[in-house]
Formats: sequence, structure tokens, C-alpha cells
Amino acid sequence: MNIREFISEYFKMSRYVALGTMDGILAVMGVTLTASGVSAASGIELSNFAVGLTGLSTGVALAMSNSYGSFIGERAEEVRTLRELEQKMMLEEGKLDDTHIHQQAKRRIYMSMFTHGFSSFIGSFVPVLPFLLISDRITAIICTLILCFTALIILGVYLGKVSRESLLRTSVEIVLIGILISVVCYLIGGGHG
Repeated sequence: MNIREFISEYFKMSRYVALGTMDGILAVMGVTLTASGVSAASGIELSNFAVGLTGLSTGVALAMSNSYGSFIGERAEEVRTLRELEQKMMLEEGKLDDTHIHQQAKRRIYMSMFTHGFSSFIGSFVPVLPFLLISDRITAIICTLILCFTALIILGVYLGKVSRESLLRTSVEIVLIGILISVVCYLIGGGHG
């Protein structure tokens, strides 16, 4: 498989691109906003870099978890489909193992694993970058929110195009989820002072 085919396969896994990217952006945004709020409210001042590293470690854990979760879930689905096909063809269980059909199933399993994990990891960089690069807390928070909501709008447009639904409606739905998570994390993080 060349790079062009790989990229095409990656974007065909649109549900994992969407799930992973959204997970990465929203979960890590929540962690960074909560960590910065708890830091300010508790009087234990964490540097922006420490907040960024906290978010980045969350992103790595999320990417690994999503990868493995996709592997387990997709493997179960693909094996079930193979076994059902064997049954319909009146074959013994396992007869389709090591066939072209089985190889294609394995390819889909590994591609979903990579796509979900990689998208989560890339999404997690969006809220982390301002904290790693900017020393002023308020500026980092504002930049994080701007970057996250811009990325969520782009994700909404992508999902709207994939699903052939309204780009505006899809983007608004995703942004509203982001606003809800931001408010909850702000309240949790700032509620300690």
C-alpha cells in the first residue's frame, strides 16, 4: 500500500477520524482547563508547561486507550462476520482464516486501530500547544479555546461533508458539545477557591 492509498483508507474511516479527533480535542481541553483552574484556585501555581504536559500525557493515554479499544471492538465484529459467513457457506468454523477475506478483515482492524489512536493523539495537540508555548496563563487559555473551537468547526464541516448533512448544523452541534464541556471543566477547576 503506497502513501496515497494509506491516506485514502485513513479518511474512509471517517467515524474513527471524528471520534478520535473529537476525543483528543475535548478531553484534553477539559484536562488543561481544569488543571489551570485548580492551579489558580488552590494557590499551588503550576507553570503553563506543566499544565501542557498534563494535557499531553492525557492525550497519549487517550490515544493508546482508543487504539486498543478499536482493536478489540473491530476484531470482535470482524470475527463475528467471518463466522457468520462461514455458517452461511456451510463451512467449518475457521475455514476462512488465512484467506483473502480474512486478510482484508485484519487490514480493517489495524486501520481502525491506527486511525482512532492517531486521530486522538493529533486532536490532543490542539488544546496543549498554547500551554507549551505561551507563558501567560490567560493568553494560553484564550488561545486554547480559539484553537479548540476552530478545530471543532473544521471537524463539523468534515463530518457534514462525509454524512452529506448540513455543514452548519453539524458544526454547531459539535461546538455546543465543546461549550458544555468547557463550562463543566471551568466550574470543576475554578470551584476550589
